[in-house]
Amino acid sequence: MASFQYSGVRDGKACSGTIEAPDRRQAITLLAGQGVQLQEIEEKADGGGGAGSGLSLRLGGAKKIKPRDITILTRQLATLLEAGFPLARALEFVSRQESTGPMSEMVADLSASIQQGQDFSQALSEYPKYFGNIFLSMVRAGETGGILDAMLVRLAEMREADEALADRFKSAMTYPAMMMGAMVIALGVMFAYVVPQFATMFEDMGRALPGPTQILLNVGDFAATWWPAVVAGVVVAGAGFKAWVKTESGAFQWDRTRLEMPVLGNFMAQFAIARLARTAGTLLESGVNLIDAFASAGDVSGNRYISHIMQRALADVRHGKPLAESLADAPVIPSLLREMIALGEESGQVGPMMKRVAEVYDRQTRETVSGITSIIEPFMVLFMGGVVGMVVIALLLPIFEMSTGGV
Repeated sequence: MASFQYSGVRDGKACSGTIEAPDRRQAITLLAGQGVQLQEIEEKADGGGGAGSGLSLRLGGAKKIKPRDITILTRQLATLLEAGFPLARALEFVSRQESTGPMSEMVADLSASIQQGQDFSQALSEYPKYFGNIFLSMVRAGETGGILDAMLVRLAEMREADEALADRFKSAMTYPAMMMGAMVIALGVMFAYVVPQFATMFEDMGRALPGPTQILLNVGDFAATWWPAVVAGVVVAGAGFKAWVKTESGAFQWDRTRLEMPVLGNFMAQFAIARLARTAGTLLESGVNLIDAFASAGDVSGNRYISHIMQRALADVRHGKPLAESLADAPVIPSLLREMIALGEESGQVGPMMKRVAEVYDRQTRETVSGITSIIEPFMVLFMGGVVGMVVIALLLPIFEMSTGGV
């Protein structure tokens, strides 16, 4: 009996531990039966460098596989299956296209498993870090219904849309971060090299300095004396914050706080609702029941507060209450989502309705990114110019006063 260490999510909460099973596949099956959505599993090494250590080494290499690589693989397989390739041949073809590395090894392993008679979903379950429950459920539904190619197309479209959404979010955040970095560097150079030279000159003048100049020099003296402590404080605070947001309560509170931020909070809510609606719509159209579809969609929304709200609403649904009614008083959940769910429940078309909601919020995120960029760009330029300008004025003010006094 082997021991396996695992980490994953159960009932919306992070979990980890050790389980004993004859082999890795049985361990995954047992954990799935316990409701664990696996993120990672590896056999505990016995200290002798046997099978356990070999498996751990392989999984360590596979960590280099990026989510976009999985999306590309899904799209490639969908295209090949639609063209009439058998699954084993499609995997073999993709494996030959890959260069050496963890991705090539994984695809080759999947191909070998299919040739040995395994179902595709079963072979994919050997890599829970890259193929989660949603992916496996849709592949399993495609195998059962004989529409694996259509399911892979849906998965590829869903992942591509999510990645495009994430890219828009990153683009909205990149420019402000770069501008802030540039401002910090500019101020650092001024306080490290320019301000000390002016301070020496002002001391030689022996005159009383204007208030703004004195404040600037005091700030410069403080920065020169205490900058190691300031840097250490920032590092410690950052590390503490990072550790806090990794806890269950910290992640929940931070996700809730992010949604309440001015401007950015609205964008983050749109981002999360778009992912939730797209995932729910895709799962519902793939034959997954409403409760499981929205539970999984809440988990992948990227926001634990929204996931919590959805889980709470689904608890009412299990007691016979319509989902739209359960979300009636839920904070953050927009009225459009509730109304579209209500229409879908009345017509039996919740899946297509969720796809439409996702399209609406995709469009809104694009517009929000454009709006944020158009607002932040001039604001950051003015802010940087104002800060640097005040520093320059504070440095030159004594010279102006001396010149005026000498006239």
